[in-house]
Amino acid sequence: MQTTEVHFGGSLLRLNSDGSAFLPEHNTLLIADVHLGKSGVFRKAGIATPQGLHEQNLKQLARAFEAHPQATVVFLGDVFHGLQNKETQSLKTLLDAYDGHTFILVKGNHDFDLPEWQQLAIVPEWTLGKLHFLHEPPGANFDTNTPFSQATAQRDFPALAQEVFLICGHLHPGVALRGKGRSRVRIKAFYLNDWICVLPAFGTFTGQHALKVAGTYYGIVDDTLLKLSE
Repeated sequence: MQTTEVHFGGSLLRLNSDGSAFLPEHNTLLIADVHLGKSGVFRKAGIATPQGLHEQNLKQLARAFEAHPQATVVFLGDVFHGLQNKETQSLKTLLDAYDGHTFILVKGNHDFDLPEWQQLAIVPEWTLGKLHFLHEPPGANFDTNTPFSQATAQRDFPALAQEVFLICGHLHPGVALRGKGRSRVRIKAFYLNDWICVLPAFGTFTGQHALKVAGTYYGIVDDTLLKLSE
């Protein structure tokens, strides 16, 4: 796994090529938008999905936990995808296997059928120093293709970019890389500006969304991070 270190909100933030991020000062691992159970939801609706997606998700989570011993793991929303099913129950077994870790879920819009597990604390938001963790960026609106609004964020957090810096999920950020001719490939990416950081979707069955806003992007290609600007 490749890592890239950036400074955000006065803290060192390590971006990982699996789509997670790590705060060494706090021994805190950040993971956004796993969407466990999504393939099961699709199959129940009669929609075919590739085999092995759920198992791949669990293996990727286990590798992330193992790479960050005794860490506090903060899920930035949508660890689940709707109603609980057999796939989501397997997460409890995984959390049990890492009882030296602390697990916190910042509730997302897809986390509406939540289990009552002793291993998983559920909160609406979370704060570490100047860093404030949310699922959905302030002002986000997919209908109008608005990833966030600084004015809305400033209203909600008057000390924005001074004493408050936001780290979010929800948007599944990505970028398009252009090749020869008309060829183009979309990849997952981290997004940062001077007041917000948005993590890519960690899950294997999630996709990505072009934010189309200025800032710094770190794209993920074959377990490698590429710094891009737009």
